[in-house]
Amino acid sequence: MKRAFKTEIKLTNEQQQKLHQTFGICRFLYNHFLAYNKDHYEQFKQGKQPHGFISGMDFDKYINKDLSKQEGYEWIKVVSSKARKKAIMNAHTSFQRFFKGQSKFPRFKKKSHQDVKAYFPKNNTTDWTIERHRVKIPTIGWVRLKEFGYLPTNQRIISGTVSQKADRYFVSVLCEVEEQTNKKV
Repeated sequence: MKRAFKTEIKLTNEQQQKLHQTFGICRFLYNHFLAYNKDHYEQFKQGKQPHGFISGMDFDKYINKDLSKQEGYEWIKVVSSKARKKAIMNAHTSFQRFFKGQSKFPRFKKKSHQDVKAYFPKNNTTDWTIERHRVKIPTIGWVRLKEFGYLPTNQRIISGTVSQKADRYFVSVLCEVEEQTNKKV
């Protein structure tokens, strides 16, 4: 059974800068995907395109092969590729929900409303290592926990997300936990 745990973390200035850079690039890619597909959708309505939008996988290929190699866009490759891809796939999901009629047309993310989260999967065995008072986040490094005991130290971690709300930073980890059976005697 999967279970998520969330707690507040304390970052150093360098870690905050790296995280803000990740948030900014993820927000840029999300918005760029929406703008690209909005234009694509307008052409689709006029009959110039066969499909309503391009997939997140195709857009990720476009980012890696074309856009990041253009002059002035080299900074896209600075952060984790998984965090970038997750932002694109989140935008892809919002477009799919729009075309299925489950939600309205996706909105752009604003810098003033910090609603972008950075996703970090567990690629190596040393990623997402949790100790009593700190956690190791991929590409960020060891980060101190503000409150001890909220994150499990003995569970298998699948992935995690770092978010910011009102100048406070939070880490949320997804763990594989054993199901506990309650037996009544």
